[in-house]
Amino acid sequence: MTAIYYTQCKQLPDHAFEEAVFLLPIEMQQKIRKYSRWQDAHACLYGNLLLKEAISQLGYDYSLELIQKTKYGKPYFKDSDFGFNISHSGEYIVCVISTDEKQNLGIDIEENKPIALEGFMNIFTEEEQKEIGEQNNFYTFWTRKEAIAKADGRGMLIPFDTINTLSLSVQLDNKEYNLYEVDIDQNYTIYIAASVSLGNNIKYFYKDPGSLY
Repeated sequence: MTAIYYTQCKQLPDHAFEEAVFLLPIEMQQKIRKYSRWQDAHACLYGNLLLKEAISQLGYDYSLELIQKTKYGKPYFKDSDFGFNISHSGEYIVCVISTDEKQNLGIDIEENKPIALEGFMNIFTEEEQKEIGEQNNFYTFWTRKEAIAKADGRGMLIPFDTINTLSLSVQLDNKEYNLYEVDIDQNYTIYIAASVSLGNNIKYFYKDPGSLY
């Protein structure tokens, strides 16, 4: 079973923000308080609250204090039978959680804003560059690459021009990744990547920001 939990990044009054932050482990609280922009602090807050909500609704008894990280910094729960990943852009924060895939799961969301393509084209394969030029779908290929890089766990350490995302089945270092498009807002592009088939039954749960704390 795979589920997408998502919410909108709305600024909380100071007292509500403090109340919500206090629900998280000390280490997460410290990270949130280091951000200078309220948008970044709230995105981090909501991402962790979404994960907390998802774990609870799926019937798992895992505290966020138990999160560990791989040598590349990818978070996970040791000895769990589910995987998760979080991303944010613009006004949305999304969290994917799956009992079908543990470690090799990634998600990326990007707001579809105008962008100067010249500074980014070198990260795409020649085939992708041609498709982007003809279809004007930069964010499709960007989010696919980001999702795969996050699923792999190495993130930006992987040269993006080595990830060919023309199809929804992608080979990377002898491992196959399946891509799934997520549709919550026409002004955003979202993809999930997983090294197993997640099927077609991905469930969506919108959470009002105020319901998370």
